[in-house]
Amino acid sequence: MSRQAGSGRRADAVRFLRAAGPAFAAGALMGAVYWALGLRSPAPPLPGLTGLLGIVIGERAVSAVRRRRRCRSRRSQPPESR
Repeated sequence: MSRQAGSGRRADAVRFLRAAGPAFAAGALMGAVYWALGLRSPAPPLPGLTGLLGIVIGERAVSAVRRRRRCRSRRSQPPESR
């Protein structure tokens, strides 16, 4: 493995942690608040996680469709003359 490939993976991991870190912290904070107040979670774990999975899949699907449309629109445009 080259040094660049390893650093690219590391950069991807850092980007992921910067995005996922606050979400995890917010979830942990809400879990602590629910525990401190003696409340039950509004959704049982399995349906809640299934819903989150659906959100992630939907988000990725929309991103993929937008990316494909952009690529197609760029290909259909005539090259710029110099």
